[in-house]
Amino acid sequence: MLHMMRNSIVYETQLVDDVVEDVGERLPTGWNLHTREHVSSSSGSRLQVDAILEIQAPDGNSSEILVEVKTRPAEPNLLTHVASRLKASSRARHEQMGKAGTEPVAMLISPYLSSLTRKRLIEAGISYADGTGNIRLAVERPAVFVQNQGADKNPIREERPLRSLKGGRAARVVRALMDYRTPFGTRELAAETGSSPAMVSRVVNLLESDDIVGKRGRRGRIVSVDWETLADRWAEDYDFSTSNVPTTWLEPRGVAPLLVRLRSADFRYAVTGSFAANRLAPFAEPRLVSLYAEDPVAVARSLELRPADTGANVFIMRPFDAVAVERVEHEDGIAYARVTQVLLDLMTGPGRGPAEAEAILAWMKDNEDTWKLSLTNPA
Repeated sequence: MLHMMRNSIVYETQLVDDVVEDVGERLPTGWNLHTREHVSSSSGSRLQVDAILEIQAPDGNSSEILVEVKTRPAEPNLLTHVASRLKASSRARHEQMGKAGTEPVAMLISPYLSSLTRKRLIEAGISYADGTGNIRLAVERPAVFVQNQGADKNPIREERPLRSLKGGRAARVVRALMDYRTPFGTRELAAETGSSPAMVSRVVNLLESDDIVGKRGRRGRIVSVDWETLADRWAEDYDFSTSNVPTTWLEPRGVAPLLVRLRSADFRYAVTGSFAANRLAPFAEPRLVSLYAEDPVAVARSLELRPADTGANVFIMRPFDAVAVERVEHEDGIAYARVTQVLLDLMTGPGRGPAEAEAILAWMKDNEDTWKLSLTNPA
């Protein structure tokens, strides 16, 4: 046990030293960054930090940086506690020094910090650095700002039951987490979506570590879902054009005749993309109809469409999973994909899709009571 503790301390020290060197190389000429001290947990210090750095300007003015080190990639769900501890240590150090000058800068160092973790740290006003080169150091006095982009994917292999949201099984759970109102249990969600409780648990555990899903206790019910952040997280592993199988077609008379035929269609489908979004959040006149169908060729024949390699005005997608055509919304005889699916398709789609996604996202924020669903058996 002692050997393991010593190894951890050595690793923390090495992480700090590497960051000091990395940041120091990016400072303006004449600036200096060095480690003032490594703080031992047994030292009895009021400061709950692992190291104190000092940054010094060419004119001699300096500021301290209080550092907490995580020897494993820091997860977003840990940040509230980390931020509170760092802020308390910063205030304590300020009082200890007689409140001269500004409070020390709070900083987190870790082998890897995900994009969501970095975003949360910025929101909390905490500087950061990781072993891949992700850096953000903001010092008020003396004024200096250093920022650098490192890795966006974790290069460290970890034992984790689920590492991505790729694939239909994970997507079914993600869609349900976005679609339904909390609270609900794992088994309730599994029954509603036709997923296994184990698959629901794996997805929820992954998202809980990212602070996207909140549960009441370790085995408790799911009580909160940050659906907007979940959409961003899902978009990292999903792409409208490559996750689905696209086919391109032409309706030479324009999309109006196509919509008429869709109203009397006897096959399962769901319109997505611009047409689906425009009915809720008008952005610009849609020029292309995108729809999901299990057999695109048969559907195209039924709709009297022509194959088109260029100049297509209809996309028929064989969906990544049947969930794309589940929980559809009917309006004026047309079946539209759920707004959550439409959002993801636009976020990751071509052309003006991302801009249209911003419009539908704003509508969703203002109308959550309208589009959120209740489980059929929430008890």
